[in-house]
Parts: sequence; structure tokens; C-alpha cells
Amino acid sequence: MDEFKGHATFAAVWDWATKHEAKAERQLRGAAASKVKGRVLELGVGVGANWSYLPADIEYFGIEPDPHMLERARKRAVSLAREFALEPARAEHLPFDRGTFDTVLVTLTLCSVQDPTKALSEAYRVLTPGGLLVFVEHVRPEGQLSGRLADAITPAWRRVAGGCNPNRRTGLTIVAAGLEIQEMTRQRVNGLPMIAGTALKRV
Repeated sequence: MDEFKGHATFAAVWDWATKHEAKAERQLRGAAASKVKGRVLELGVGVGANWSYLPADIEYFGIEPDPHMLERARKRAVSLAREFALEPARAEHLPFDRGTFDTVLVTLTLCSVQDPTKALSEAYRVLTPGGLLVFVEHVRPEGQLSGRLADAITPAWRRVAGGCNPNRRTGLTIVAAGLEIQEMTRQRVNGLPMIAGTALKRV
């Protein structure tokens, strides 16, 4: 993987934030984790915020390019007394063979990858036929005015929020990658529009 210095300050803030999440955020993580099965790949592990919710009977792999996030994630794994297979890799360049995973899990990650189209194409590639993408992402607001506001604040937001882009149309990007959305709900969490659901890789 090309060198990625990461975001040390944001990693510390995110570590604290994920340990003090509101009920709505915890419910979204729990609902997403309940849908994973078999061999599972998580894109953008971050600080390991999903791990407390994962089923015990899965075979888990995770990737995370930010070394500061990864360091904090490893500490969280120790605190949970669990071992997780982790790779310092980008979602756009997954170090796995085609058709390796039954589930790809991605939560609050597609907003910050450099190329979401490439990341989702890679997710499609590594999924088995009939495999499932499970996603929870914040997205561009649907309203015309609020959407333009999200576009306007994106450059500043990206600088202070670890590369996050609050104006991405992630639902459309999932479909463009060849995945078929099976279910998708929309809601606001902490004022941010969110989508959550599943998408299938057809046989």
C-alpha cells in the first residue's frame, strides 16, 4: 500500500466519539452487524467500533489505511479479548482474490475513501456470487438547498473530519458498481442524512 500518514487528531476524536455514541448510532451498528455471515470483510475498520456487535460465528477480516486508526483498533481488540485479522490496505485496492467473501461490511467509510466508485467495484469483485454488501453511510441531503449547502461545506468539512465528504450520493454509487439494493432506509442521525441497508451481488 502507498504510504498514508493518516489523521492522528481525528483518530483520537473518533475513538472517543464511538465509545460515547447515542442510541440511534448503536442501533444502526447492531442492525448492520446482525446481517453479516460467513467470511466477512470490513472496509475501513476505523477504531473497531463495530466489533462489539459482530456475531461470534463469522470469519472476520478488516482493512484500514490510517495507521492511527489501526493502532487504536488493535487496542480495542485487546480490551474485547478478541483477535481480528487486519490489513493496512485501502478499499480501492483490496489484497484479496475474487469471490473471497460472503459479506462486505462498510459503515461510515465510503464518505472518506478517495474513490468510492473504485472501492465499491473492489467490494463487488471480492464478494462471492450471491454475496451481500451491508452498508451504513451518511450521504448528500435530498433537498435542493440542503444539498447545495453540503456541497459548499465539503472542502472545509473534509479538512477537519479525516477526509470525510458529506455530499456523496452513495446509494447511486452502490448501484453503479453492479450491486442490487435489497433494502435501504433513510434517516437522520446527529443531523446527518443516513442510508442503511443491503445490496446483493447477483449470481
